[in-house]
Amino acid sequence: MSGTSFDGVDAAIIKTDGQHYIKRIETSFIKYSNSEKALYQNSILKNYKKITSIIDNKHKLVIEKIIKKFGKKVDIIGLHGQTFFHSPALRWTWQYINSKKIMMYFKTNVVSDFRVADINKGGEGAPLVPIFHKNLILQKNFGLPVGVLNIGGVSNITIIKSKNDFLGFDTGPGNGPLDLLIYNRLKISMDKNGSIANKGQINNKIKKKTIDLFRKNFKTLSFDRKSLDKVCLTFMDSLDIKDALATLIAIITEIIYIKVKKYNLKKIIVTGGGRKNYALVKNLQSKFAAKILVAEDINLDGDSLEAEAFAYLAVRSLLGKSFSFKNTTGVSKNSSGGILFYYKG
Repeated sequence: MSGTSFDGVDAAIIKTDGQHYIKRIETSFIKYSNSEKALYQNSILKNYKKITSIIDNKHKLVIEKIIKKFGKKVDIIGLHGQTFFHSPALRWTWQYINSKKIMMYFKTNVVSDFRVADINKGGEGAPLVPIFHKNLILQKNFGLPVGVLNIGGVSNITIIKSKNDFLGFDTGPGNGPLDLLIYNRLKISMDKNGSIANKGQINNKIKKKTIDLFRKNFKTLSFDRKSLDKVCLTFMDSLDIKDALATLIAIITEIIYIKVKKYNLKKIIVTGGGRKNYALVKNLQSKFAAKILVAEDINLDGDSLEAEAFAYLAVRSLLGKSFSFKNTTGVSKNSSGGILFYYKG
């Protein structure tokens, strides 16, 4: 799994029946170098051959690393790939990975292109992981409703109301605009732990203008990170780095709050890179009556969770079980998806 933030490639090995049994076995991560990130930030299309070669190689390396740790062959490899573009309004999505190359190298069946079938059937292609979140949280026997809030480049949430009632949607911006702003200003990849943002003052006028612009521009269930980043950074040039980051965090958390408050959640589990931004988590805690926990508080791995999810979806795809639902992607009929790259040996 290589997310929209292009920080690196996460891998996970799980044991699952594609339904209620999910057990994490191993996790691994290989990061992209600063020069590789710079290439990606500059232009995907201008640097297409180099970037795709880097992505394929990183995936190969992280899979090799995790299989070596595991010490056995795996049954199936699920590859999400790197999201280059995602535009629900234009009815197309593109997650790059050379699945055939991975299949041949590891001599193992591969499932990838998870989002295409949903888009073709009228859905928005995201979010796909709510069925995984639901079955994972039901193992914990928490009082419901519970939310699983993934803060990656874009933020998305799964709301688990009961055993058979769940929904999911993108809330809006996540780490994307924070990372882009700090890269543009300081040429570093992130505000580690939110330490710079913590020293800043929120500009409420710019916060309001940005949220108004967000409401005007985004009416879909899922979002393209580049479009979100552009809107979030529209009014930030007048602010110094500390105030800009603090204001962005206030915008991100306010949008999450607006989208989620009506569900009266008892707990919100924060996953993804955003859970490490203490300023962001603290801001969420100040807004919600729900108990805000990070993944590790409930014995989950917040870094590998998305990789685990696509391993789980690969098994569901093989079994022909649905992972697109009307109450997640907006697809008209519950359906499965993914493309199987079958290794003939």
